[in-house]
Amino acid sequence: MLVHPLLSSLSPLHRRALSSNMNRTLAIRRRMPPLLRDSVAGGGYPPYTNANAAPRCRCIHASPRVHRPPKSQKDLFTPSPFARSDRINVSEKFSIRRELKEGDDPYGFRRYLLVPRSDDGASEADGQAPTRPVLASLNADKNIIFGAQLHLQSSTIGDDEDYFSKYLVACGPLLDAAKEDASVNGQQVRALATLRGLCSWVSECLDNDGEGSEVLMGLMHGQQQPNPLAEAKKKESDLPPGKRANQKIRDSSAKLVLKKEKSRIQMLDAVRAIATGIPRPGHSVVGAGTYRDGEKGWVALAKEYTQLVSADPDSVDASSIGRRGLEEVALYKSRDADVTKIEHLAHTEQEYLKEAGGAMARLYFL
Repeated sequence: MLVHPLLSSLSPLHRRALSSNMNRTLAIRRRMPPLLRDSVAGGGYPPYTNANAAPRCRCIHASPRVHRPPKSQKDLFTPSPFARSDRINVSEKFSIRRELKEGDDPYGFRRYLLVPRSDDGASEADGQAPTRPVLASLNADKNIIFGAQLHLQSSTIGDDEDYFSKYLVACGPLLDAAKEDASVNGQQVRALATLRGLCSWVSECLDNDGEGSEVLMGLMHGQQQPNPLAEAKKKESDLPPGKRANQKIRDSSAKLVLKKEKSRIQMLDAVRAIATGIPRPGHSVVGAGTYRDGEKGWVALAKEYTQLVSADPDSVDASSIGRRGLEEVALYKSRDADVTKIEHLAHTEQEYLKEAGGAMARLYFL
């Protein structure tokens, strides 16, 4: 019997132990598939030491596409509709183009444009800006959507109802694409809506001795009228169990309660000055003090102004808007959004202060 030189140099005890280990290794290798047996033929133990375990074989198929792991957690959620291209077709006649305003950051400030559809794709392939006219636009920054506008010549728009109809039809697809694009990281999508026409509406109610506004009736006559916000909440609580009825969103505009007559008159004068642009008695300008004294009253009026649009998304149409300036609120409500807060002095440009007193509505999509 031939003995390996290595075994002859060992003691009998070590020789028996080494022989036992080698026999066990050979028994394990006999159970291996040929491919795996060749990979460990050079020596060493297989990747498992349990001799009674069934051998495993992994078959890895090559793919021509290189796998790239997600760069961040937001890539693990809903993919963006603009993941493959910055232009998507929404109908046979129109397409939506996304423009990134902060370099290559797809979640930074961006703009969505509704343009006539072109199948040649020459301008997009060359990376040039489209020369086709922009029909509507919408802005977004992270998960906040704002600035929905209709870019049509005034000569092509008829009465208010015709304008509202064209506004909802043109901006609706933009909002749908922007909502999906803004939710790629899992955050709840929000919106900021302008309240143009708020000052003119408050002025009309003031001229009519507060008629048309429960908040102004209470300020002008010192009576606590039924709060329209509480009435809206009561109607919402009467809805059958469902998605909207189960939502619990905190209402930022509580009932306006003024215990002192002096505070009521001071707030009424401030609200009147903000709405009309005429300084209060004893003041030369409508300044920061006026907006501070009238903040609670103006926020309550702005919230009441948004209630002029139906809260039911199925009933929001061109005939239900009623006033110019509420079309953006109506657009977001038509996509199941609720007004949750009024931002006081959110936009302080002089022109917007004259139209809405700087107030904007914050909405959450349910």
